[in-house]
Amino acid sequence: MVTPELIDRLKQVNVSKDKDKSAERVKNAFSSATRKQKHEIEKLSGQKRTSIYRVFKTGSLSAKVLLPLAEKLNITPFWFTGETDEMEKCSDALILSFLDGRGYKNIASLAPKRGRKPASADGGKASRDADPDEGSITIPITLANAPKMRDAISELDADSASKLLHALYVRAKAGGNAEQLLEVVKLCLLS
Repeated sequence: MVTPELIDRLKQVNVSKDKDKSAERVKNAFSSATRKQKHEIEKLSGQKRTSIYRVFKTGSLSAKVLLPLAEKLNITPFWFTGETDEMEKCSDALILSFLDGRGYKNIASLAPKRGRKPASADGGKASRDADPDEGSITIPITLANAPKMRDAISELDADSASKLLHALYVRAKAGGNAEQLLEVVKLCLLS
């Protein structure tokens, strides 16, 4: 959901509710990010790394830096601002809620949608969709769900399994967090 066009429309104002928490959380999260994630955050935010490091010292966090951090590191923007102490996963719905609360409702509605689905209401458990004809399975991409994935994958027919592997392959090649998951799914299918 976060695009360079959306970032360009945001103001460079502080959105942090607790400067000390924001400084510490941005520092810890950014420091533990991979080199690729750091590069993607810089590119998407349009900010140099020194601007991000400045947040470490001042705790002043703009939405232009915050939203790329939240999306690329998959952490709710409300955690970075100090509004919550729960480090939830980021979703399009949380980003929209954050933008709406900061007066960016019209800007967020103009943002192009990407293929990312919002977090599921069942806490991220594998589930069948309500439409029995579709038979699709929703599985969050985390290695912690490997046993659940094995059960869900065992219910797939050959065509659905092929589509799942292809989707994971494309996501892994596009730089998504699916590389390890692709290997887990392959092993599940072979067993």
